[in-house]
Amino acid sequence: MLSFEKLSPVILFGAFLIIYILGSFSKIPFGDCIGFALLTEKGQFIDSTSTYAHFLYSNTLVLIKKIFPFIKSSEVARLVTILSAALCIPIVYKTSLLLTKNNLVSIISSIVFGFGFSFWKNTEIIEIYTFNLLFIALFFYYTLHALINDKEKLYIISSVILGISLYSHIQNILIYPAFAVLVFIKSSSKTKFISLAILGTLFLSLFIFPLKNNEPLSVVYSSGVVSEKITDTNILKSFILSLGYLFYNFWYFIIFSIPGMMILFKRAKTIFFFLIGSAAPIFIFSTVFGVSDNYVYFIPFNFIIALFISVGLNNIFSLKIKKLIALSSLMIPLFYFVTNKVLSKSEFTESFAQSKSYKGGLRYYLLPWMNDNVGILEFTIDKKKSPDPMDWMTKCAEEYIELLKDKNYTDQEIKKL
Repeated sequence: MLSFEKLSPVILFGAFLIIYILGSFSKIPFGDCIGFALLTEKGQFIDSTSTYAHFLYSNTLVLIKKIFPFIKSSEVARLVTILSAALCIPIVYKTSLLLTKNNLVSIISSIVFGFGFSFWKNTEIIEIYTFNLLFIALFFYYTLHALINDKEKLYIISSVILGISLYSHIQNILIYPAFAVLVFIKSSSKTKFISLAILGTLFLSLFIFPLKNNEPLSVVYSSGVVSEKITDTNILKSFILSLGYLFYNFWYFIIFSIPGMMILFKRAKTIFFFLIGSAAPIFIFSTVFGVSDNYVYFIPFNFIIALFISVGLNNIFSLKIKKLIALSSLMIPLFYFVTNKVLSKSEFTESFAQSKSYKGGLRYYLLPWMNDNVGILEFTIDKKKSPDPMDWMTKCAEEYIELLKDKNYTDQEIKKL
């Protein structure tokens, strides 16, 4: 008979798969969702590695659509996003287990991360970030496995995963320095050479498409808007928001990350510095890149925080208290529900809620689940107006609507998508 420890990843995957399916969008949401849905509907592979193209995610959607043309484009994207997210949860568990050797705290950290707002929210819409985290989660699992169990050949696997992940999101380059240093000090000359060669080759390969398409090489790593966002005021505001994101993502569990860091620093300095060296650039970039939805860039950082939480929980509490903490982790969705209810009745948020009413008001920003949401297609068909700039969004929506009308969809049918 299989032990509970061996069944835990399967149970976590199945449970969160169901939760994410139940909370998924009813209609194609606002933001980048319509762009990915349109790309999938067109069925044309992209040959761009620009910061906006997300080569790997976009082409995965198109490939699945070509294999299963009878599945709606939005459903293809839903499948990839939710499945990627659900697969990340047992990887959180397995990685935490490497660090703690404790089944219960590994389950707790997995639940806390799986219910974390940023990750959960991006699971319920059409976005790249759960797909991207699947690569990053695997990377950290194999790297820590290599480090803890002294299996340096796994660094080569980690190098391949991290290098390929650049085709998903260029932000992952921020992990390169910490990993390169780790490989340099912890592996043999042969492994060192192979791993660093893989990292370098995969990074340089990103520039093949700009050269082929006669584009500036900077399209690979620059969106052209970062410098516009960097001011002392914006950085301070973004830093305060970043701390708010941490609390909203982890609730009171964030406290346990502090002793987790301290314990790793004391007992496993290499692991500590590798994780901090990976997390710090992500946090700094996500804070400085002060766009309205910069919370999504913190997701890999949040993964690392979940690992620190698992170490903290493992070393400072008795089994009885750990069980109570485990029960409290199941209350995280209630935390979001209550927060939304309280703030919805506050005069302080009334103006903001009204300005965002076109896409669901506070509910859109405070609840991770997206069922019964307002859709971009119905918004576009009804010719509604928004106080926010979204011309590119409505243009994509109009093009998508025309493609659907070519398939004999009516306006009423499209508004339900």
